[in-house]
Amino acid sequence: MIPVLAGLLALFVGIASSQHEIQKRWHLQSAADAMVLSAATIMAREMNILAVFNRAIVANQVAQAQLLGLSSWYSNIDSASERLALVTFWVPYVNAVTAQLSRIIATIDRPLQQLIQIGLALQETLITAIQLAQVTVRFSFAQIIPESLAQLARLQNIESEQWSLVHSPGLVNFPWLWWTFIPLQSATNDDERLANLIRRSRDPFSKSRTFNWFNAGLVKGKKAGGTELVISSHGDWSWQALDTVAVHIDMLFRREEIPWGNGVSYRGERIGRADPTQFGASARTNPRATQWALTDQVAKGRVNSSSYFDRDDLSAAEWPKVLLIFEQAVAKAGVRYSRPASVFPRADNKPEKANLYNALWQPELQQLTTAEKLMITQFRAAQS
Repeated sequence: MIPVLAGLLALFVGIASSQHEIQKRWHLQSAADAMVLSAATIMAREMNILAVFNRAIVANQVAQAQLLGLSSWYSNIDSASERLALVTFWVPYVNAVTAQLSRIIATIDRPLQQLIQIGLALQETLITAIQLAQVTVRFSFAQIIPESLAQLARLQNIESEQWSLVHSPGLVNFPWLWWTFIPLQSATNDDERLANLIRRSRDPFSKSRTFNWFNAGLVKGKKAGGTELVISSHGDWSWQALDTVAVHIDMLFRREEIPWGNGVSYRGERIGRADPTQFGASARTNPRATQWALTDQVAKGRVNSSSYFDRDDLSAAEWPKVLLIFEQAVAKAGVRYSRPASVFPRADNKPEKANLYNALWQPELQQLTTAEKLMITQFRAAQS
Protein backbone atom coordinates (compact mmCIF):
# COMPACT_ATOMS: atom_id res chain seq x y z
CA MET A 1 0.00 0.00 0.00
CA ILE A 2 2.94 2.32 0.65
CA PRO A 3 3.86 2.73 -3.08
CA VAL A 4 0.17 3.30 -3.90
CA LEU A 5 -0.21 5.93 -1.20
CA ALA A 6 3.04 7.60 -2.29
CA GLY A 7 1.80 7.72 -5.89
CA LEU A 8 -1.54 9.19 -4.85
CA LEU A 9 0.22 11.79 -2.68
CA ALA A 10 2.51 12.75 -5.55
CA LEU A 11 -0.49 13.03 -7.87
CA PHE A 12 -2.34 15.21 -5.32
CA VAL A 13 0.68 17.49 -4.89
CA GLY A 14 1.06 17.75 -8.65
CA ILE A 15 -2.60 18.65 -9.09
CA ALA A 16 -2.45 21.22 -6.28
CA SER A 17 0.72 22.77 -7.73
CA SER A 18 -0.82 22.90 -11.22
CA GLN A 19 -4.03 24.40 -9.82
CA HIS A 20 -2.01 27.05 -7.98
CA GLU A 21 -0.09 27.87 -11.17
CA ILE A 22 -3.34 28.13 -13.18
CA GLN A 23 -4.88 30.36 -10.51
CA LYS A 24 -1.77 32.55 -10.47
CA ARG A 25 -1.86 32.90 -14.27
CA TRP A 26 -5.60 33.68 -14.21
CA HIS A 27 -5.04 36.34 -11.56
CA LEU A 28 -2.14 37.80 -13.54
CA GLN A 29 -4.18 37.86 -16.78
CA SER A 30 -7.13 39.52 -15.01
CA ALA A 31 -4.77 42.08 -13.51
CA ALA A 32 -3.18 42.72 -16.92
CA ASP A 33 -6.62 43.21 -18.51
CA ALA A 34 -7.62 45.67 -15.79
CA MET A 35 -4.35 47.57 -16.07
CA VAL A 36 -4.30 47.87 -19.87
CA LEU A 37 -8.01 48.85 -19.92
CA SER A 38 -7.19 51.55 -17.36
CA ALA A 39 -4.45 52.85 -19.66
CA ALA A 40 -6.88 52.96 -22.60
CA THR A 41 -9.47 54.69 -20.40
CA ILE A 42 -7.05 57.47 -19.54
CA MET A 43 -6.10 57.80 -23.21
CA ALA A 44 -9.77 58.05 -24.22
CA ARG A 45 -10.37 60.55 -21.42
CA GLU A 46 -7.52 62.73 -22.66
CA MET A 47 -8.86 62.64 -26.22
CA ASN A 48 -12.32 63.59 -24.93
CA ILE A 49 -10.92 66.53 -22.97
CA LEU A 50 -9.01 67.72 -26.04
CA ALA A 51 -12.24 67.40 -28.07
CA VAL A 52 -14.11 69.54 -25.52
CA PHE A 53 -11.34 72.14 -25.62
CA ASN A 54 -11.31 72.18 -29.45
CA ARG A 55 -15.07 72.67 -29.47
CA ALA A 56 -14.66 75.47 -26.92
CA ILE A 57 -12.15 77.19 -29.23
CA VAL A 58 -14.64 76.99 -32.09
CA ALA A 59 -17.45 78.29 -29.87
CA ASN A 60 -15.39 81.24 -28.63
CA GLN A 61 -14.36 82.15 -32.17
CA VAL A 62 -18.01 82.05 -33.25
CA ALA A 63 -18.86 84.25 -30.25
CA GLN A 64 -16.36 86.81 -31.58
CA ALA A 65 -18.16 86.71 -34.94
CA GLN A 66 -21.48 87.32 -33.17
CA LEU A 67 -20.14 90.28 -31.17
CA LEU A 68 -18.48 91.82 -34.21
CA GLY A 69 -21.65 91.34 -36.25
CA LEU A 70 -23.65 93.03 -33.49
CA SER A 71 -21.24 96.00 -33.59
CA SER A 72 -21.57 96.35 -37.36
CA TRP A 73 -25.34 95.83 -37.30
CA TYR A 74 -25.91 98.52 -34.67
CA SER A 75 -23.60 100.97 -36.47
CA ASN A 76 -25.73 100.38 -39.54
CA ILE A 77 -28.89 101.21 -37.55
CA ASP A 78 -27.19 104.31 -36.11
CA SER A 79 -26.26 105.68 -39.55
CA ALA A 80 -29.67 104.77 -40.99
CA SER A 81 -31.52 106.60 -38.19
CA GLU A 82 -29.28 109.64 -38.60
CA ARG A 83 -29.99 109.83 -42.35
CA LEU A 84 -33.69 109.31 -41.71
CA ALA A 85 -33.63 112.30 -39.38
CA LEU A 86 -31.88 114.41 -42.02
CA VAL A 87 -34.37 113.45 -44.74
CA THR A 88 -37.40 114.24 -42.57
CA PHE A 89 -35.94 117.44 -41.13
CA TRP A 90 -38.45 119.62 -43.04
CA VAL A 91 -41.49 117.44 -42.27
CA PRO A 92 -43.45 118.85 -39.32
CA TYR A 93 -44.05 116.52 -36.35
CA VAL A 94 -42.29 113.64 -38.09
CA ASN A 95 -38.94 115.40 -37.75
CA ALA A 96 -39.31 115.55 -33.98
CA VAL A 97 -39.88 111.80 -33.76
CA THR A 98 -37.03 110.84 -36.09
CA ALA A 99 -34.63 113.30 -34.42
CA GLN A 100 -35.41 111.88 -30.98
CA LEU A 101 -35.04 108.32 -32.29
CA SER A 102 -31.63 109.18 -33.80
CA ARG A 103 -30.48 110.72 -30.49
CA ILE A 104 -31.54 107.65 -28.51
CA ILE A 105 -29.77 105.26 -30.85
CA ALA A 106 -26.61 107.43 -30.87
CA THR A 107 -26.67 107.57 -27.06
CA ILE A 108 -26.81 103.78 -26.80
CA ASP A 109 -24.12 103.24 -29.46
CA ARG A 110 -21.05 104.27 -27.46
CA PRO A 111 -21.61 102.14 -24.31
CA LEU A 112 -22.72 99.25 -26.50
CA GLN A 113 -19.52 99.42 -28.55
CA GLN A 114 -17.47 99.50 -25.33
CA LEU A 115 -19.27 96.43 -23.98
CA ILE A 116 -18.64 94.65 -27.28
CA GLN A 117 -14.94 95.55 -27.07
CA ILE A 118 -14.78 94.11 -23.54
CA GLY A 119 -16.57 90.96 -24.72
CA LEU A 120 -14.12 90.49 -27.59
CA ALA A 121 -11.14 90.88 -25.23
CA LEU A 122 -12.71 88.35 -22.85
CA GLN A 123 -13.21 85.83 -25.65
CA GLU A 124 -9.58 86.22 -26.73
CA THR A 125 -8.45 85.63 -23.13
CA LEU A 126 -10.60 82.51 -22.86
CA ILE A 127 -9.13 81.09 -26.07
CA THR A 128 -5.59 81.66 -24.76
CA ALA A 129 -6.49 79.94 -21.47
CA ILE A 130 -7.96 76.96 -23.36
CA GLN A 131 -4.80 76.61 -25.44
CA LEU A 132 -2.63 76.55 -22.28
CA ALA A 133 -4.97 74.01 -20.69
CA GLN A 134 -4.62 71.72 -23.72
CA VAL A 135 -0.82 71.74 -23.44
CA THR A 136 -1.07 70.97 -19.72
CA VAL A 137 -3.40 68.03 -20.38
CA ARG A 138 -1.07 66.58 -23.01
CA PHE A 139 1.97 66.64 -20.73
CA SER A 140 0.20 65.47 -17.57
CA PHE A 141 -1.93 62.57 -18.82
CA ALA A 142 0.99 60.68 -20.36
CA GLN A 143 2.67 60.74 -16.95
CA ILE A 144 -0.51 59.67 -15.17
CA ILE A 145 -0.79 56.38 -17.09
CA PRO A 146 2.42 54.64 -15.84
CA GLU A 147 1.74 55.87 -12.30
CA SER A 148 -1.83 54.56 -12.41
CA LEU A 149 -0.71 51.15 -13.69
CA ALA A 150 1.91 50.87 -10.94
CA GLN A 151 -0.75 51.70 -8.35
CA LEU A 152 -3.08 49.05 -9.80
CA ALA A 153 -0.25 46.50 -9.65
CA ARG A 154 0.22 47.26 -5.94
CA LEU A 155 -3.51 46.96 -5.23
CA GLN A 156 -3.58 43.53 -6.91
CA ASN A 157 -0.42 42.34 -5.10
CA ILE A 158 1.60 41.85 -8.27
CA GLU A 159 4.10 44.68 -7.79
CA SER A 160 6.93 42.14 -7.87
CA GLU A 161 6.00 41.15 -11.44
CA GLN A 162 7.86 42.99 -14.21
CA TRP A 163 5.69 44.55 -16.90
CA SER A 164 6.12 46.75 -19.95
CA LEU A 165 3.59 49.08 -21.60
CA VAL A 166 4.24 49.39 -25.34
CA HIS A 167 2.47 50.77 -28.38
CA SER A 168 0.74 48.59 -30.94
CA PRO A 169 1.57 47.99 -33.74
CA GLY A 170 5.23 47.80 -32.94
CA LEU A 171 6.87 47.53 -29.55
CA VAL A 172 7.86 51.13 -28.86
CA ASN A 173 7.70 51.98 -25.17
CA PHE A 174 4.83 54.18 -24.09
CA PRO A 175 4.39 57.21 -24.37
CA TRP A 176 6.74 58.08 -27.25
CA LEU A 177 4.24 57.45 -30.04
CA TRP A 178 1.42 58.92 -27.95
CA TRP A 179 3.18 62.30 -27.95
CA THR A 180 3.15 62.42 -31.74
CA PHE A 181 -0.27 60.83 -32.32
CA ILE A 182 -2.12 64.09 -31.62
CA PRO A 183 0.27 66.85 -32.74
CA LEU A 184 -0.01 70.52 -31.91
CA GLN A 185 -1.57 72.28 -34.89
CA SER A 186 -1.32 75.93 -35.80
CA ALA A 187 -4.17 77.74 -37.51
CA THR A 188 -1.58 79.41 -39.74
CA ASN A 189 -0.45 76.16 -41.42
CA ASP A 190 -3.33 73.67 -41.11
CA ASP A 191 -4.73 74.26 -44.63
CA GLU A 192 -7.56 76.25 -43.01
CA ARG A 193 -9.12 73.13 -41.42
CA LEU A 194 -9.99 74.95 -38.21
CA ALA A 195 -11.04 78.10 -40.07
CA ASN A 196 -13.41 76.15 -42.34
CA LEU A 197 -14.93 74.39 -39.34
CA ILE A 198 -15.50 77.74 -37.63
CA ARG A 199 -17.05 79.19 -40.79
CA ARG A 200 -19.50 76.28 -40.97
CA SER A 201 -20.29 76.70 -37.26
CA ARG A 202 -21.44 80.31 -37.56
CA ASP A 203 -24.99 81.01 -36.44
CA PRO A 204 -27.54 82.40 -38.96
CA PHE A 205 -27.07 85.97 -37.67
CA SER A 206 -23.32 85.81 -38.29
CA LYS A 207 -23.56 84.06 -41.67
CA SER A 208 -26.04 86.38 -43.31
CA ARG A 209 -28.12 89.35 -42.25
CA THR A 210 -29.70 89.87 -45.67
CA PHE A 211 -33.43 90.30 -46.18
CA ASN A 212 -35.96 92.58 -47.86
CA TRP A 213 -36.65 95.55 -45.59
CA PHE A 214 -39.82 96.50 -47.42
CA ASN A 215 -41.35 96.09 -50.88
CA ALA A 216 -43.61 98.83 -52.25
CA GLY A 217 -43.66 97.79 -55.88
CA LEU A 218 -41.24 100.08 -57.69
CA VAL A 219 -39.57 101.09 -54.41
CA LYS A 220 -37.80 98.43 -52.35
CA GLY A 221 -35.72 98.53 -49.21
CA LYS A 222 -33.00 95.90 -48.97
CA LYS A 223 -30.88 95.02 -45.95
CA ALA A 224 -27.64 93.05 -46.45
CA GLY A 225 -24.76 91.99 -44.24
CA GLY A 226 -22.75 89.21 -42.64
CA THR A 227 -19.57 88.31 -40.77
CA GLU A 228 -16.59 86.64 -42.43
CA LEU A 229 -13.41 84.94 -41.21
CA VAL A 230 -10.65 85.97 -43.63
CA ILE A 231 -7.20 84.36 -43.81
CA SER A 232 -4.32 86.38 -45.26
CA SER A 233 -1.53 84.95 -47.42
CA HIS A 234 0.67 84.84 -44.28
CA GLY A 235 -1.93 82.87 -42.36
CA ASP A 236 -3.14 85.77 -40.20
CA TRP A 237 -6.78 85.68 -39.15
CA SER A 238 -9.24 88.57 -39.40
CA TRP A 239 -12.88 88.75 -38.42
CA GLN A 240 -14.77 91.26 -40.57
CA ALA A 241 -18.43 92.32 -40.32
CA LEU A 242 -20.33 94.53 -42.77
CA ASP A 243 -23.96 95.70 -42.85
CA THR A 244 -25.75 97.92 -45.37
CA VAL A 245 -29.28 99.06 -46.10
CA ALA A 246 -30.42 100.86 -49.24
CA VAL A 247 -33.56 101.94 -51.05
CA HIS A 248 -33.87 100.72 -54.64
CA ILE A 249 -36.12 102.53 -57.11
CA ASP A 250 -37.03 100.75 -60.32
CA MET A 251 -37.06 103.25 -63.20
CA LEU A 252 -37.89 102.70 -66.83
CA PHE A 253 -34.50 101.45 -68.00
CA ARG A 254 -32.45 101.19 -64.81
CA ARG A 255 -32.58 100.82 -61.05
CA GLU A 256 -31.39 103.60 -58.77
CA GLU A 257 -29.84 102.75 -55.40
CA ILE A 258 -30.02 105.25 -52.53
CA PRO A 259 -27.67 104.22 -49.68
CA TRP A 260 -29.47 104.56 -46.38
CA GLY A 261 -27.26 102.98 -43.72
CA ASN A 262 -23.93 101.21 -43.31
CA GLY A 263 -21.68 99.78 -40.63
CA VAL A 264 -18.32 97.98 -40.68
CA SER A 265 -16.33 96.48 -37.79
CA TYR A 266 -13.23 94.31 -38.00
CA ARG A 267 -10.61 92.56 -35.89
CA GLY A 268 -7.28 92.13 -37.63
CA GLU A 269 -7.05 93.57 -41.14
CA ARG A 270 -9.56 96.07 -42.50
CA ILE A 271 -11.73 95.15 -45.48
CA GLY A 272 -9.95 96.07 -48.69
CA ARG A 273 -12.61 94.77 -51.05
CA ALA A 274 -16.01 93.20 -50.48
CA ASP A 275 -16.42 90.11 -52.62
CA PRO A 276 -19.95 89.68 -54.07
CA THR A 277 -20.33 86.34 -52.26
CA GLN A 278 -19.24 87.69 -48.87
CA PHE A 279 -21.12 89.58 -46.15
CA GLY A 280 -24.51 88.23 -47.15
CA ALA A 281 -23.90 89.29 -50.78
CA SER A 282 -23.93 92.95 -49.70
CA ALA A 283 -21.72 94.06 -52.60
CA ARG A 284 -24.22 92.52 -55.03
CA THR A 285 -27.37 93.61 -53.21
CA ASN A 286 -26.35 97.14 -52.18
CA PRO A 287 -23.17 97.96 -54.16
CA ARG A 288 -23.18 101.72 -53.53
CA ALA A 289 -23.98 101.39 -49.83
CA THR A 290 -21.20 98.80 -49.57
CA GLN A 291 -18.68 101.27 -51.02
CA TRP A 292 -19.84 103.87 -48.49
CA ALA A 293 -19.36 101.30 -45.73
CA LEU A 294 -15.78 100.52 -46.75
CA THR A 295 -14.84 104.19 -46.23
CA ASP A 296 -16.06 104.14 -42.60
CA GLN A 297 -14.53 101.10 -40.89
CA VAL A 298 -14.11 100.66 -37.13
CA ALA A 299 -11.17 98.62 -35.77
CA LYS A 300 -11.78 96.24 -32.84
CA GLY A 301 -8.25 94.98 -32.13
CA ARG A 302 -6.42 91.98 -33.48
CA VAL A 303 -7.12 88.24 -33.67
CA ASN A 304 -4.57 85.74 -32.38
CA SER A 305 -4.36 82.65 -34.59
CA SER A 306 -5.39 79.63 -32.52
CA SER A 307 -3.17 76.66 -31.75
CA TYR A 308 -4.85 73.36 -30.95
CA PHE A 309 -4.31 69.59 -30.86
CA ASP A 310 -5.78 67.67 -33.78
CA ARG A 311 -5.00 64.93 -36.28
CA ASP A 312 -5.85 64.59 -39.97
CA ASP A 313 -6.20 60.80 -40.17
CA LEU A 314 -8.45 59.28 -37.51
CA SER A 315 -9.55 56.20 -39.44
CA ALA A 316 -10.20 53.04 -37.44
CA ALA A 317 -6.81 51.58 -38.41
CA GLU A 318 -5.09 54.59 -36.82
CA TRP A 319 -6.86 54.51 -33.45
CA PRO A 320 -4.21 54.16 -30.71
CA LYS A 321 -3.67 50.80 -29.02
CA VAL A 322 -1.33 49.62 -26.25
CA LEU A 323 0.01 46.26 -25.06
CA LEU A 324 0.78 45.35 -21.45
CA ILE A 325 3.36 42.56 -21.37
CA PHE A 326 4.08 40.39 -18.31
CA GLU A 327 6.30 37.34 -18.34
CA GLN A 328 3.27 35.04 -18.33
CA ALA A 329 0.44 37.26 -19.53
CA VAL A 330 -0.30 39.80 -22.25
CA ALA A 331 -3.24 42.20 -22.56
CA LYS A 332 -4.24 44.64 -25.27
CA ALA A 333 -6.60 47.62 -25.25
CA GLY A 334 -7.31 50.67 -27.35
CA VAL A 335 -9.76 53.48 -27.93
CA ARG A 336 -12.63 53.70 -30.38
CA TYR A 337 -15.00 56.41 -31.54
CA SER A 338 -18.73 55.81 -31.52
CA ARG A 339 -21.74 58.09 -31.91
CA PRO A 340 -24.90 56.01 -31.39
CA ALA A 341 -27.69 57.38 -33.56
CA SER A 342 -30.25 56.40 -30.92
CA VAL A 343 -28.54 58.55 -28.27
CA PHE A 344 -26.84 61.37 -30.21
CA PRO A 345 -28.61 61.55 -33.58
CA ARG A 346 -27.25 63.83 -36.29
CA ALA A 347 -29.52 66.25 -38.11
CA ASP A 348 -28.45 64.78 -41.48
CA ASN A 349 -28.75 61.16 -40.24
CA LYS A 350 -25.26 60.38 -41.55
CA PRO A 351 -22.68 58.29 -39.66
CA GLU A 352 -20.07 60.49 -38.07
CA LYS A 353 -16.37 60.01 -38.73
CA ALA A 354 -13.97 59.93 -35.80
CA ASN A 355 -12.88 63.41 -34.79
CA LEU A 356 -11.43 65.45 -31.96
CA TYR A 357 -14.37 67.83 -31.64
CA ASN A 358 -16.91 65.48 -30.03
CA ALA A 359 -16.13 63.74 -26.72
CA LEU A 360 -17.25 60.28 -27.85
CA TRP A 361 -14.03 58.27 -27.42
CA GLN A 362 -14.18 55.17 -25.22
CA PRO A 363 -11.82 52.32 -24.24
CA GLU A 364 -12.12 48.65 -25.13
CA LEU A 365 -10.17 45.41 -24.64
CA GLN A 366 -8.93 43.91 -27.88
CA GLN A 367 -7.61 40.58 -29.12
CA LEU A 368 -3.98 40.03 -30.05
CA THR A 369 -3.19 39.57 -33.72
CA THR A 370 -0.83 36.86 -34.99
CA ALA A 371 1.82 39.43 -35.85
CA GLU A 372 1.63 40.84 -32.32
CA LYS A 373 2.04 37.41 -30.79
CA LEU A 374 5.23 36.84 -32.83
CA MET A 375 6.59 40.28 -31.87
CA ILE A 376 5.85 39.63 -28.19
CA THR A 377 7.75 36.34 -28.35
CA GLN A 378 10.75 38.17 -29.82
CA PHE A 379 10.36 40.94 -27.26
CA ARG A 380 10.45 38.46 -24.36
CA ALA A 381 13.47 36.73 -25.84
CA ALA A 382 15.28 40.06 -26.09
CA GLN A 383 14.31 40.95 -22.51
CA SER A 384 15.64 37.67 -21.20
